[in-house]
Amino acid sequence: MKKRLALLLTALVVAVAFMPASAFAASKAKMTVYTEVYKTGNTVYCAGEGDSIYKVRVKDDKVTSKKKVMETTFCMGPYSYVWSMKKKGGYIYYELGGEGTYNQLKRVQISSGKKKTLTSCVNDYAIKGKKIYYSNYDEDSDKLKYRVMKLNGKNKKKSSVHAQSKYKRSNAAGYSVKYKKKGGYAKTYLKTPQGTYYLGKTEIE
Repeated sequence: MKKRLALLLTALVVAVAFMPASAFAASKAKMTVYTEVYKTGNTVYCAGEGDSIYKVRVKDDKVTSKKKVMETTFCMGPYSYVWSMKKKGGYIYYELGGEGTYNQLKRVQISSGKKKTLTSCVNDYAIKGKKIYYSNYDEDSDKLKYRVMKLNGKNKKKSSVHAQSKYKRSNAAGYSVKYKKKGGYAKTYLKTPQGTYYLGKTEIE
């Protein structure tokens, strides 16, 4: 029995010694996020100008109704933008970015339009179950810090799980968002296989 145990231990040590380095790499939480369009059924969520998202109804790829999920009175400069959208339950999670600033991770309740900033200086994020894994850029160490929190942004903790976002413009073929800046306003348009539709505008500060 002792001899058999010794042989098993020896085999284990040898196996570990020859394992590839990747076997010891940190675990990852991966998620696909959408920078322009997320379509579910006949509802399309579009990243709008400034801190805004549009909820659009379509039929046969034609827009039948549209509204802003949350109201935005102005853009913080001409290059502020929504991206990295992900729908979870009754919320849209997204990043708000801008030229020369770090991204904020936010969420907005679709029914009420109430939004909340969950964390700042975010790099990637991934939702798994009732948790959000994410990475923050730390200026002092010039490194990424990996953390985890609840879906509402509470109970932030360090994590050994590395969040990794996979970016796509759209999850629907032929759907994309276009922006035009004219006369002090940023305007958002949804392009579908049936045409291009004006969604709304926001004043540029």
